[in-house]
Amino acid sequence: MGLEDWLERCASFMRAAEELRRAGIYNLVCFSAHQAAEMCLKGVIVWRLGSHPFTHSLSELLGVLEKLGYEVPGEAYGEAEWLEPHYVLARYPARGVKPYSPATADRCVAAAQMLVSLVEKWCGKGLPRG
Repeated sequence: MGLEDWLERCASFMRAAEELRRAGIYNLVCFSAHQAAEMCLKGVIVWRLGSHPFTHSLSELLGVLEKLGYEVPGEAYGEAEWLEPHYVLARYPARGVKPYSPATADRCVAAAQMLVSLVEKWCGKGLPRG
């Protein structure tokens, strides 16, 4: 899988988040936003190294990218840390936020969009649209 494949997966999760937002399924909006961010961050790492760490931690992935020489603003770490728990919380009712709200869904999408924009800047490619 090349960078374009990872960015396509990212775009698919972003589209899913938009559709789920319209359907009012807010926990899955948050999960999809996390997945979009994870796919684009891992895509850059694979592009540079040929493999990626086996983690769902967005903060850890940003740390790897920083070690590779990418400038990671503090705001990106803040957004990653805010979005990161939704990988688990959105899927498991006993551990999650109840109920997920439109505001939480919007916040998750905004965090993912910030991280995606950073990746687009780093690699000079936008997400596939369609």
